[in-house]
Amino acid sequence: MKLYRVGSLVEHVRSSRPWVRGHARLLLDQTGEQTRPLRPQLPDETHLRAAADWLARAQDASGDGGVSGRYLLATGWTSSYTETTGYIIPTFLALADRLDSSYRQRAERAYSFLQEVQLASGAFPGEEIAVNRDTPSMFNTAQIIHGLLAWHRASGDLSALESANRAGEWLVSTQDGDGAWRKNVWLEVTAAYHAHASCWLAELGSATGNKAFLASAERHLDWLLSLQDPSTGWFRLTGFSTDDHASDIAVTHTIAYTIWGVLLLSDILERQDGWDAARRAAERVAERLESSGWLPGMLDRDWRGAAHYACLTGNAQMALIWFRLHRHEADSRLVDAAIKAIDLVKRAQPLKNPNPGIRGGVPGSDPIWGYYLTYSLPNWPAKFYVDALLEKERILA
Repeated sequence: MKLYRVGSLVEHVRSSRPWVRGHARLLLDQTGEQTRPLRPQLPDETHLRAAADWLARAQDASGDGGVSGRYLLATGWTSSYTETTGYIIPTFLALADRLDSSYRQRAERAYSFLQEVQLASGAFPGEEIAVNRDTPSMFNTAQIIHGLLAWHRASGDLSALESANRAGEWLVSTQDGDGAWRKNVWLEVTAAYHAHASCWLAELGSATGNKAFLASAERHLDWLLSLQDPSTGWFRLTGFSTDDHASDIAVTHTIAYTIWGVLLLSDILERQDGWDAARRAAERVAERLESSGWLPGMLDRDWRGAAHYACLTGNAQMALIWFRLHRHEADSRLVDAAIKAIDLVKRAQPLKNPNPGIRGGVPGSDPIWGYYLTYSLPNWPAKFYVDALLEKERILA
């Protein structure tokens, strides 16, 4: 077992608890990473249902209607994660159409949870609910808008639209004049991946005709485009931390957040310059995958691998980006890249593990002891993976 984090063997044993049901099996499967491509491929339907079942168990584990943030090998299920509960609502609604109508009730339970935790300002708190109920988060608030709008469209519930508008008004009030957000942000770091927040403000503005929301989103798009290196397509400030920014590296999760956000912003605002910028970056990630048959979990400004693990969330998100570009431009190369990225997630998904917190979920890293969300199965890679499998089905149909 190769370890990618500094620490003693005792710390790693404590973090992985191999004596707990299913943990040792998961770890052994991960040590066989080089043989996994040789194992028989199961149908997408099997993987889709397993991931959907895992998301359902993650919601049931919380007991409050929200979706548990992750299954940690060290401690088990965590409390509900407000941000991701919001953007899992559209996924639950899609699963209700594709698999089982019970997922609609799950979407409603998630919406009810969000109604309970929205702050008087209109914002939503950051982090998991057991950690924070009071401090607002710009990024979480914007991503939750996407879920509120999806529930409103599916149900006609005007209270969901009212909640979304209150959240949007708070976001506009906290934006700086140059288009960036510097208050109420993770680690107090202004970042390009906030594109995955402003794009949902643009979506709300488009749906409601609110010009203030659209203008705010456009100011942010202009700021984002000022960060791109025209020679490489790399967006500066894409990573989570100031150290990432100083080194010009980022995990593929935030790279994909940035590219998807710029794509959707440009689509809604009809900005060809933004679309071209996002496509340039997306094509470079596809080239990295094609050149090695694998996508490193971190990349640098020259799109070289900067990690020995994969970030499975980033794989699923990039697949969605490549599918979206293909829909506009009919580029079969991008479909091939998307399918390869999905296959890399499929091979890491534990389908037969006896532990319900593991079975069907998607680890943060591949292998699971990689640097991104070590020894955990978060809910967001499962969400994006389900979305990618559903979009693959639509594209191939």
